[in-house]
Amino acid sequence: MSAPIEFTQWRRLREEGLAVPYGWLSLSSYQWLPDVPGKLDLLPGYWSASGSSAHATFDAEDCVTTADGDPVSGTLVQSLHEDESMHFIRHGDTLVELGVRGGRYMIRTRERTHPRLKAFTGVPIFPYDPAFIVPGQYTAFHAPKVVPIDSFRPDTKLKTELVGEVSFELGGQSAVLAASQNDDGSLTLNFRDLTNGEQTAAWRFVTVKAPAADGSVNIDFNRTLNYPMAFSPHAVCPAPVEANRLNQKIQAGELLPR
Repeated sequence: MSAPIEFTQWRRLREEGLAVPYGWLSLSSYQWLPDVPGKLDLLPGYWSASGSSAHATFDAEDCVTTADGDPVSGTLVQSLHEDESMHFIRHGDTLVELGVRGGRYMIRTRERTHPRLKAFTGVPIFPYDPAFIVPGQYTAFHAPKVVPIDSFRPDTKLKTELVGEVSFELGGQSAVLAASQNDDGSLTLNFRDLTNGEQTAAWRFVTVKAPAADGSVNIDFNRTLNYPMAFSPHAVCPAPVEANRLNQKIQAGELLPR
């Protein structure tokens, strides 16, 4: 069965979003800031983190600017909270993101001319299959649960807030997935399945619209997406909670990038 036009348009927007100049395909490094001022890969200057602040010192000849394009000479100091990030500086074609993960300051570099971005021709997907569109029932927890989770990077631990569970039946099997909630009320289902590591990445996710008043939702696994980790080793992506493991092959949505 051919995919509906709306789905095809949605896929086009997804791939256009990945191909933007400083998007996920442009990641070129992920580095922790040292405790004492020191050099980092790919960048000039001296970098460090102490207390609640990050520090970066540059000379005028380093040709560094702020993210807004103002020349930098001297020391920049920035404080962020856990899970916050910001565009910090630019150096030539490199945009530097500063953030806090697991209580530590890190930087991530993005290269506008990265070979991965230049080589991108799209994300392979399973054939569209309406059998992977199923109704579900959302049950909210009495109160949201904040739980520790792993990430794609073994040196980075994260937390996620789970707001409830979505139960459904697929291929004759009943399943339940814990859900997180987005600002617009939609739910994200982060899950593993039996295609992982062979046809797909280590885990993927699907977003469903906000539940109806009676808790009903519609899950379209054809819209299952890769996390940025599928495209770059420099991404930090939340792992599913252990219970979000489907004992079947979800042969829908995005495949491993070629």
